[in-house]
Amino acid sequence: MRAKRTVLVGGLLLATVLGVAGGYATGVLTYPSTVTVSGVPAPLGGITTSPTNVPLPVKTAEPDGYEALEPDALSFHQLTFTIDLVQNAQGVDPPPVRLSVRVPKGWKQSVTEKGEAKFTDPTGTRWIRVSPVYPIKQTPRQKRDQLVPSLQSSIPHEQVFKVLSQSDDAPVGIDERKRRVSQLTYSYIPIKWLRPVIVEYVATADQDAADFEMSVTGFPQDQAALDLIAEKAAVSVLPED
Repeated sequence: MRAKRTVLVGGLLLATVLGVAGGYATGVLTYPSTVTVSGVPAPLGGITTSPTNVPLPVKTAEPDGYEALEPDALSFHQLTFTIDLVQNAQGVDPPPVRLSVRVPKGWKQSVTEKGEAKFTDPTGTRWIRVSPVYPIKQTPRQKRDQLVPSLQSSIPHEQVFKVLSQSDDAPVGIDERKRRVSQLTYSYIPIKWLRPVIVEYVATADQDAADFEMSVTGFPQDQAALDLIAEKAAVSVLPED
């Protein structure tokens, strides 16, 4: 089993935090762009002024209209796939990463250019993202603790970012070996619906540091199902030779 063949994911932590596409959050993790407003020069002899950056009003979540995703309605299967590596800051192209993970059956699979796999439910509104971590340097808890202030500073205040829970665990994986998992659950309102997000950092049995990162996104009424999806993924993700 290869444990250290990994991909540069400036994605699920520092390069991305939850972008928005077609009215939906794209999942964990694309930082919103920042627009700098500068002053507009007045005519000669006039007064030059710079507009004040006025905070946007805090959002109020609207009803999403979706029935709850029930845990009992989910069935899972183990999928194996390859993620192309993203060039790192030094211009190095690492080799592709082959991995496997347990995800809900019937969810559409895609591999993004950010070096991650995404599995989306039939409604297109819930998903799980899976990505190798590169470089492998920090423990799952260190990665999680680093993510919290990053989200706090990058998600605009009007989107009502809230940390819901944090936990550390050492479950036994499907390889019958203990692994380390650190989890963060938070919520925010990217467009109009309240979105809970579960982020997990996993150090598989051959690693002390986190070698995989995952995020699960849905609606508040889906929380039990989202917890189950995150649990299945955390104990099943494995690097493949």
